[in-house]
Amino acid sequence: MAPQPTAAATTASDDVTQEPTPPDGSQDRQLVNDSEGLPSRPPPKKRRRIVISCTECHRRKQKCDRELPCANCVSRNKQDACRYETGAPTAKKQDRKDSIEGGPAVPTGASATTSPEEAKQILRGGPVPSNVVDFGYSYAGASTLGFLKQIDKANPGESLAQLAGPGPGGDSAQPNGGFGTKARYKNLIRQLPAREYLDKLVDMYFREFNWQYYALDRDVFMAQMDEWNTLPFNLLTTAGPHGLSPDLRAFPALLFQVLAVSLLALPRDPDPEYNSIKYNANMTFEDLAMDYSESGVGILSLLGKRQMSLTTVLAGFVRVQFLKYSANVTEAWHAISSAIRDAQEIGIHRDSLDPKPKSDEAEAVLENQWEIQRRRRMWMTLVSWDLHTGIVLGRPLTVDNPNHATMPVDAPIPTNRSKTPVRPRGEDDPPTPLTRAIWSCRVMGYLRDILDLEREGPCPKSFAKVEKLHAILVELEEQTPPFLRMEHPDTRWDSSPECYWLPWCRSILLQVIAFDFMALHRPYIFTRQASRREALKACLSMLQSQRLQFQSLKPEQYRTFSLFFGTFDAIVLMASIYILFPNENGDLLDDARQHFGWGVERFEAMSVRNSLARAARSVLHAIYLRLKKALGNKGHWPCHSAPVPMDPALVSPPTIDTSLSNGRSSLSSGGLVSDVTASTTPAGSNCATGDSMYAPGQPQQQQQELGGDGSGLDFNLPPDFDWSSIQPLYAMGDLVYNDLMGISEDGSQQPLPVWNTTGLGTDAAAAQVPWQFDGNFNDNSLWNLFNEFTPP
Repeated sequence: MAPQPTAAATTASDDVTQEPTPPDGSQDRQLVNDSEGLPSRPPPKKRRRIVISCTECHRRKQKCDRELPCANCVSRNKQDACRYETGAPTAKKQDRKDSIEGGPAVPTGASATTSPEEAKQILRGGPVPSNVVDFGYSYAGASTLGFLKQIDKANPGESLAQLAGPGPGGDSAQPNGGFGTKARYKNLIRQLPAREYLDKLVDMYFREFNWQYYALDRDVFMAQMDEWNTLPFNLLTTAGPHGLSPDLRAFPALLFQVLAVSLLALPRDPDPEYNSIKYNANMTFEDLAMDYSESGVGILSLLGKRQMSLTTVLAGFVRVQFLKYSANVTEAWHAISSAIRDAQEIGIHRDSLDPKPKSDEAEAVLENQWEIQRRRRMWMTLVSWDLHTGIVLGRPLTVDNPNHATMPVDAPIPTNRSKTPVRPRGEDDPPTPLTRAIWSCRVMGYLRDILDLEREGPCPKSFAKVEKLHAILVELEEQTPPFLRMEHPDTRWDSSPECYWLPWCRSILLQVIAFDFMALHRPYIFTRQASRREALKACLSMLQSQRLQFQSLKPEQYRTFSLFFGTFDAIVLMASIYILFPNENGDLLDDARQHFGWGVERFEAMSVRNSLARAARSVLHAIYLRLKKALGNKGHWPCHSAPVPMDPALVSPPTIDTSLSNGRSSLSSGGLVSDVTASTTPAGSNCATGDSMYAPGQPQQQQQELGGDGSGLDFNLPPDFDWSSIQPLYAMGDLVYNDLMGISEDGSQQPLPVWNTTGLGTDAAAAQVPWQFDGNFNDNSLWNLFNEFTPP
């Protein structure tokens, strides 16, 4: 008779139904007693501890992760030599035991969009083979992976994973666990500064930046930071980054980006408090910030796109912040698209993919509710950035339909997430940064409708949609919460420590609604007089709010992206209207000149720390010369008693001047100027009512409407010029993507002179310097029109 297999051999052949040999040898004693039928005890045996590591790790005395093949054998290219002693429990078997006992199990190959139960099943003998995960299929919607799951439901007795068996290299191979992963990960995190600098810079980020978009929760971030700081360093040597949870392994990437943004807010001068953080005496804080940000990108690249978490998405978003603050606008636009794709990978774009509580206990349920709120808030922020950036730059959007996810609840910030339910904020509760973010998202949401209108071109069949959307925006502006208004605000919470940000955000929120009006009427400024006037009012409202924001900032904060694009877009749009139609809107001309000068002053002060402001000065110079020539002696140029110093370090922020109207609604009712001088409109024209339509095939009608009789346009254009052929004006996009600049006839790019007591520049300069616009713009752009035709 063939010998019967021992219990240990049975375990090696069938690790599903048998348990490993007990270390005390009790099973061996039972076999001896049963076979001999003797009650006597066998002789004592020396206790032998089971070797749970693979043979290679045991021989090299290394900590083994018990995978097959293990990470150490994979890194040494010894996958074929990875073996386990008979009876040694592998990680696969231990994970199955955890699932039976309800213990934790960490998937090693599942997508982050997978539920915890699905993740266990995928890689531990569950419904589908593990290598299917590598094909990139999503668990949401109709996909091949979804069909495989349906097949398994129809055959519960035989899972596809059991039929398919392990894939090449084992069915639990670590993603991105190749040679050198641990070493590269450790080398990157070694660049983190000492704890004292971490605490200061993190506090600076939450104080100066986080309230603007409220992407991070301070309590969650600090808990992750404490957990990271208590990790044993040898864990990174033995298990590597994949020995950590997905959130924790991506946390250093988020931390690097937070530090990078904070460093941009430090003064340019040597700072004894932070100088020692530099590893080179000649480097600036901007150089160090770029190094930190690139280290964060390196960590995310090293970890790859599997097992991502919300921390991965947050790191990508803060990277976008850094790129925008450092004037890398093109890179920021690409980075926001990447962050959105990461967010979709982990499923925060759909309510159906929300995570489930870890247990039925009340604490677990409450913590899960707050986690869902974090995900929804992040998705709201990403969609808003994508929409706003696309409209500003004239670039395509990444998200076409964001309506699959519910908006976050405007709830008070919790002190203990496991004991606080998610409830809406009451009228007597102070506003939070989320309150401001939700309202801003609501206002920006209409940009999607504006984008749909732009697709109809500058000559739609009817302007009824434009007028309707304009009325909606006016009503929305009137519904602004009292504590967020510029005019007669509710200031009862301004002195509260947790609402220190509230006075700063009012002027910023005013810019959001002003930009909506600018974007709505911008496509029609060449074909519709009513839109030209509304666009001018929106530009003046934008420039006034920009001035108020600038007056409240320190020189270290001049990198703020909104402070640049709002002024540049408004100045270019406003000046273009007056250059092309100098006989219209004379009642707004003096205020337009005044804000043009203030905008130039801001750019001169910002240019030392803001490279976008430096690049835009030559464009403003060329625009000013054309504006001066087109308007001639109409009105008066504003005068200032002293020029703005070129070094912003010498400029102390002035007190906020609220003598002018703060809101666009006041512009409509005569707040900035009295609407007593009607725009000059040719006889028989009805464009001021918004009912006229200008088709490309009707040049004579266009010329009559646009001032062909001498009352409007004073440009040397051909009589049959087609105004509808001019591309929509995206000033910021042209500056960034089309390398727009102003160049004089001799090739110089002199900066725009600062305002002085005699006005901006001189008449001689306007007559003798025929500046041109240069760049990669098309022939049917506004810039080419300025180059081809100049005012007489």
